[in-house]
Amino acid sequence: MGHNTTHGDRHVAEQSAEQRAKHSTPIDTEFGLQPGKYTERPGAYSEKSGSILWLSGWSMLPAVFHEIRRELPDFRHFYADYGLAESPEAIAESVRRLVLSLRAGEPHGEPSSEPHERAAPAPAPAPLLIAGWSLGGLLALRLASEGLAAGLVLFGATARFVRQPAEQQSGWAPASVQAMIPALRQDADRVLQQFRRQMFTKEERRDGLGANLPEASDWSVPGLIAGLELLAAEDVRDVLPDIRCPALLIHGTHDKICPYGAALEILAGVPQAVLVEAAGCGHVPFLQKERQTAETIRSWWNDSSERQNPAPV
Repeated sequence: MGHNTTHGDRHVAEQSAEQRAKHSTPIDTEFGLQPGKYTERPGAYSEKSGSILWLSGWSMLPAVFHEIRRELPDFRHFYADYGLAESPEAIAESVRRLVLSLRAGEPHGEPSSEPHERAAPAPAPAPLLIAGWSLGGLLALRLASEGLAAGLVLFGATARFVRQPAEQQSGWAPASVQAMIPALRQDADRVLQQFRRQMFTKEERRDGLGANLPEASDWSVPGLIAGLELLAAEDVRDVLPDIRCPALLIHGTHDKICPYGAALEILAGVPQAVLVEAAGCGHVPFLQKERQTAETIRSWWNDSSERQNPAPV
């Protein structure tokens, strides 16, 4: 599972400066803000804000977003759980069906304050944002290209996970992903432990950041393999220009799972994308930064909504 992201780093840095110059955003994009700089969070759901569907990364529980959801009470929250799916098609189709039902306003359980419990069914109003991390981000990009999202929030996302040698600054080699499949069948716990280690920088591991992830994964081995097969096969690069909704990218500059070059690629391809650079962060840029992340999402979405629906003069 070793992965080298040093190739093309200088090119990525040059791209970074150029892309940020082209895609500026009025929101404050520094994660190191002091708490006093944040406005008081709203206390109740606002129909203007809408709903967020949360799509987690490979092998991860939806509970990973629990603290961010708590910081966004003005939104209604839903999540997809595809850890028991047995094929890439089953993962993609289950999420698409859920999105269609939410957009239609059909009743569907939403997470309560306890991540593993379901609240009473409630209708989901428009607009619907889709928030995806890693594998979930890849699913979210596909759905948005089909016009199924009012807005996108992407953490550590990529438009194409596996890459050929010339593109290793943007993804993993196909052989690295394929090697994980027999390893999962032999010892899934060891593979998951190795993968989790790669999600964090050396400094983040030293600071014990990984202890803040949900400890257990309820993904089945067939589900884990299906997720890897989806990561190996899915490629949405050609449809990025079809994504017409606002998109917020939050990406760690030291991400070894979905390297920073992947964020720059999405930024260049999606017309209304803005990038928040999480300096020094690995693959989980929102962990232990939930309040900052929530405030960034809220500010970005309020600004996007005002630009799409300007007040009458």
